[in-house]
Amino acid sequence: MRSEHGSEQGGDVSMGMIAGMFMLFNNDEYKEPIERIIKVLLDLGLTLNEAKVYVYLAKTGYRKAIEIAENIGIPRTETYQILNRLQSKGLVIATMEHPVRYAAVEFDDLLKTMINVSMERLREFDRRREEILQVWNNLPEFAKNSCEDKDRFQILEGRENIYAKISSMVADAEELLMVCNEVDALRLYNYGIMDAIAKCSNVKVISSVSPSVASVFMDVGLGNVKRVENKLQLMVIKDRKEMVHLLREKNKNDTAALWTDSSTLVESMVSFFSLLWKEADE
Repeated sequence: MRSEHGSEQGGDVSMGMIAGMFMLFNNDEYKEPIERIIKVLLDLGLTLNEAKVYVYLAKTGYRKAIEIAENIGIPRTETYQILNRLQSKGLVIATMEHPVRYAAVEFDDLLKTMINVSMERLREFDRRREEILQVWNNLPEFAKNSCEDKDRFQILEGRENIYAKISSMVADAEELLMVCNEVDALRLYNYGIMDAIAKCSNVKVISSVSPSVASVFMDVGLGNVKRVENKLQLMVIKDRKEMVHLLREKNKNDTAALWTDSSTLVESMVSFFSLLWKEADE
């Protein structure tokens, strides 16, 4: 049975939900998923406030600019600028009325649009690569020094950066020594890096991959693979001169690896690899 003030109560709840949407960005219950979505939007090229406006609209529907500004807590003039930019990117639509109301496109459509834009941008850079390199090479060098006699290192953060480094290493390698577990093997396979590894003339792989997943090696023609029971961190050694070694992996964004060309460290890891190779199963 409907209460005497049922419709008013329902309206209060609805308006309360809408007016409190800005709390979505500060609510502990939603903190982790909001941070992940915002991070995705930032990675795709949106600014922080653009991402917030998009999320707000996507979760509340059609809103006036003044509502957006008040609920997110940004100046109205900036809100109009953000809405114009999001419209130009195809991420926000507007009604033909006064005052105008705005809404976000579906999140799946946003992902498709932004991924396509990013891919086209990369293709454009690839087409202009030679031209850009020529401009770069025409710039003079000013008393450029080197440190070729020094050991060097990098701490790589994030899975994409780590795999990009490995991919560049294996591209022209003559010898590769690799240690990987099942998760590493599948990811390297899905990233297309396993194919590049297989093209190297001299490859040895030590893995804890289960027999059911061993096809990731067979599919690319990698036969020189030995198996161990213990789960080992990813390590790739190129030509016994440089290596990447995974240091930490909690999640995609909290992953770190060490790259180094330190002869002492590389030789130590080559010796470690040789010991494992002798003890590993065929």
